[in-house]
Amino acid sequence: MSPRIAARGLVVDDGDLLTVQYGSGDEVWYLTPGGGQQTGESLSETVHREVREETGYEVEVESLAFVRDYIPSNHTEDGDDDDHRVDHFFWCELIDDDPVQPSMRDAKQVGVAWLAVDDLDDYWFFPRELPDALQSREKTATRDARYLGDIR
Repeated sequence: MSPRIAARGLVVDDGDLLTVQYGSGDEVWYLTPGGGQQTGESLSETVHREVREETGYEVEVESLAFVRDYIPSNHTEDGDDDDHRVDHFFWCELIDDDPVQPSMRDAKQVGVAWLAVDDLDDYWFFPRELPDALQSREKTATRDARYLGDIR
């Protein structure tokens, strides 16, 4: 099975990151908006579509920020999960800060939340290493792309 290619938007406005909130039972976790690339779609088109579908916000997709692999068998004990993913995170700018109703929420999506970049460690946020990488980029104002490796 080939790795699943995905693209995600990093929308930071006044120090807050646009996230999608998921829930199941008592558990709540957060991700940046994004998802799988469709055939014939560029990565920037994927980001634009996914951010709009999941959050209702329109964004302009800018430069590549991070790339990460996620190879589940390297992170789980049973090693049966073969859902290898490659996520591409892109910097985005809001076009309009007045969102429409999200048109295509994911199955476990329960909301949209703006979380302070400096407080991301206080939440169950995935990938877990992204908050540190994002915080260091915001502090240094660098926007060069960086490979994060095989991270959870």
